This record gives sequence, structure tokens and C-alpha cells, in this order.
Amino acid sequence: MTDLDLGTDDVLGWGVAVVIALPLVVVGLGEIQERLRQRRSQWSSVVAVIRIWLVPLLVLLTLTREVLGLDSDHILPVLIGTAAAVAGAVAALQTVRILVAAVRDRPRIDGQRAIPQLLLALPRALVIGLSFWILVAGVWGVDLSGALTALGVSSLVVSFALQDTLSGLASGMLLLVDQPFQPGDWIQHGDLEGRVVDVNWRSTRITNRDGDLVVVPNATLASATVVNYDEPSRLHRIRFPVQVAFVNPPNRAKEMLLAAARATPGVLNDPAPDVAVTAVDDPLMTYEVRLWIDDYTRRPQVSSDFGGLVWYWSERMGVPLPSPAQDLFLHDGGASGASGPDRAVLRSRLASAPLLAGVDADELDRLATTARQARFAAGEVIAELSAPSTLDVLIEGAAQIVVDGADGRSMSVTDLRPGDVFGLGGTGDELGVDQRAVATVDCEVVSVDGEVAAGVASRDPRLSRAINQLGTVRRRRLERALRTVEPASDPDEATDADAPEGGDG
Repeated sequence: MTDLDLGTDDVLGWGVAVVIALPLVVVGLGEIQERLRQRRSQWSSVVAVIRIWLVPLLVLLTLTREVLGLDSDHILPVLIGTAAAVAGAVAALQTVRILVAAVRDRPRIDGQRAIPQLLLALPRALVIGLSFWILVAGVWGVDLSGALTALGVSSLVVSFALQDTLSGLASGMLLLVDQPFQPGDWIQHGDLEGRVVDVNWRSTRITNRDGDLVVVPNATLASATVVNYDEPSRLHRIRFPVQVAFVNPPNRAKEMLLAAARATPGVLNDPAPDVAVTAVDDPLMTYEVRLWIDDYTRRPQVSSDFGGLVWYWSERMGVPLPSPAQDLFLHDGGASGASGPDRAVLRSRLASAPLLAGVDADELDRLATTARQARFAAGEVIAELSAPSTLDVLIEGAAQIVVDGADGRSMSVTDLRPGDVFGLGGTGDELGVDQRAVATVDCEVVSVDGEVAAGVASRDPRLSRAINQLGTVRRRRLERALRTVEPASDPDEATDADAPEGGDG
């Protein structure tokens, strides 16, 4: 068979391949693209580039070189090859984009930590570099060995000129490999404390507590000590030194400080707070209160709240804090023990409550005998009312009786004003809910022992009826408050009228 016959057979073979195989491939890719489009898949755009551009250009490039016999350095194959390389690069970049997005979103789905953006940018850079090499060396036929040699010499010169910048780039890569912190972590570097925004090629951006953006070179972070408050867990211990007067027994002082710690919002019960004596020096003793939190961003607020509550708890529990004033007291132990608290003041304050205004003088004295006065900060729980053990009178400030609804949020049942009585007559336990009195502003409360108050009420029919009526009114208010969250099955229950709160100020 002659060379002409072989050439004719080759042309015939390529013609059959183009006429039959190319339409089949294009139709098949079109069917795949339509299926993906109906599923709203991002892969449909990749298939579209391959079907519309890459496959026809590759076929055209093959025909020009195999059928027409054009050399690789001819202008037509070079142009077609360039277009095919660009189409392949576009398809590859779209594929990388989809894969990177899936990898980036995976931690959000699984609840894991986010992947640094710098690592996610590496595949795109590799695809661009590989595409450029194929285009220059494979399509245009440029010998890159000389260029690489020149690039090596140039890079050596540039490395000396940009050694600080290149050091930052290398440090950024080391930070990404070692991962001492990630975006979202709260870290401390020297005097800088804040949340990591992101880590790029040159620097790390951090938002401090003042809301300012601080840019720190990676070279600085790579060679410095960094404290990560979110790793290995978000638990963090706050050490809070407190000085208490020397006259207080240590166990009593510890009890007061622990009570203030447990009442501080944001302090964890597990691990529990603890107190240690760190210095004994008349007239002061120094204690260290150790509090655990699980959100480091709240540290300043927790420290502030705890410091404020220490004062209130020291007042209520009779554990005096240090005072800068130097006072001279003439102490008579026998007379002091006999006199005790100022019962006349407590008696007058109990009598200021309308509910107790008509109580016999002797019974009022009996109530004052067991009374004690305490101050509460805004937001503190004054008393648990589901199982009350005291009868309380609000002297100053304002408070609310609240209950937790089915959604976990606190609901106000009753507003308390000066002169109002609460404690006895609590009905939350009857309805299976927990009631509590919470101060809305700083308050002053006088509390009477519950057994003594119950004994006085049993001997005073008017007081007993008033307490029962008060309990009935508040029970109805509680039922109505609960129905706002869980509607009653009987519509008639919602029409109950409130009886007047007799004697409740």
C-alpha cells in the first residue's frame, strides 16, 4: 500500500472519529450538564466549559496537526492550543473552587474549627502555576531552563532585598502548619489581647477589646510567646485577690467570698470556685478567689460583677471589708452582747408594711426579735419562693417575682414596691415551677424567720386571712403568666378575675 493510501486512510479515520465520536461526547456531556443543572449542582458549570470549549478545541487542535499536518510552531495550532490551555485552566480553577468551598464548609457542618484561608488559597496558586507552565512550555514551546536559571539568580538577589517580607511569608506558613491559633481564637501576645480575625501571607489581624484592628507581622508571632485562651478548651480560671478585715474568722470570710462567687453571672459551678488564704497580716488578710468561666471575652465583666457582689455579701453576712478610715471604738463586750441589733429600727420597718400594720405590738416585737436586714444588688436573687423559709419585707428599691417559662426565659409575675411582703404564701411548688424574688435595682430587705412569722399569723386571724388572700392572688397571676407560654386547654380558665392584693402595699 502506498504512502498516499496510508494518508488517505488516516484522514478517513480522523474524519470518522470527528463525525461520530465528537457528537457522542458532546451529547453525553450535555446530558450530564442538564442533570447537574436540574440538581442545582455547581459542577454543571465545569461540565459546560469542558463541553462547549475544551473538547471542541482539543479536537480542532488534533485535526490541524494530524490531518492538515501543520507544525507545532505554526500560528494556527499555537492559537488553538492557547485557547484550549485557557479553557482547561478555567475548568481546573472552577473544580478547585468547588472542592475548596466543600473543604471550607465542612468544619461548619461538623462543628470543627475553620481552616485558615491561606491554606485554602494554595491549590488555586498551584493550578495557576501549572497552567502557565503548560501554556508557555507545552503550547508556545519556550525553553524554561534558561528562565529558571535566571530566576534562581534573581530570586537570590531579591531574597536579600526582601528578607523581612520573605521571613514573614515563611513565618505565616509555619503558623499554618503548627496552628497555635486559628481565626476566632482569643489570644494574648505581650500587651496585646484580642480575637484572631485571619492569618494571611504576611501578617495576622487581631481585634482587641477596644474594637480596634491590630495587624501583627507573622515573623513577630512566630518568635514570640502566644497564649491561646480557646485551646485546649475554653475553660479559663480567673484569680481575684480580695482583702478582708483581720477580725473575720477565715472560714466565715471564705463562706462570704464563695457565696459572692456563686452568685456572679458567668461563673461555672463545675469546676466550682474556691478560695485560698494567701497572706495574714493584721489588720488585713488576703484571700485569692479562683473563678472558672467558659467564655474569655466575658472576663472583665465577670471580674466587675464579682467585685461588686463582694460588697453586698459582706454587708449581708457581717464580714467587714477593709476601710481606709481609722476609727476608735470603745467596746463593752457585755453591753454589746446584751443589746444586739437595733430592734427598734427593725420593728418600725416591719410596721411600715401595710400587711403588718395591724399586728399587735407584742407580736410585732416577736417578729423583730428574729428579723435581720440585708442589701441586694440589682439582678441578685433575694429569695427562693417555691419553698420559702422567711417572711420578707421590701424596704427600699424595687424587685420582681419571676418564674422560668417553658422556653427557659424568665417571666415577671409580680412587681414589688417598698412595703410589699413576700416569702410566705409562695405557690410555685404547687404548680411545679420555681419562683424567686429578684432585685431590679439595689434593694434593702428585712427578713423574719418563717416559723416565727407563721406562729404570729396563726394567732392573728386578720393577718392569716391577708396572707392567704395574697397567696391566692399571686397564684392566679402565676397561672396566667404560665398560660401565656402554654395556652390552657379550657378557654374559660383564662377569664379568672384577680382578687385585690389586700395588704400588699
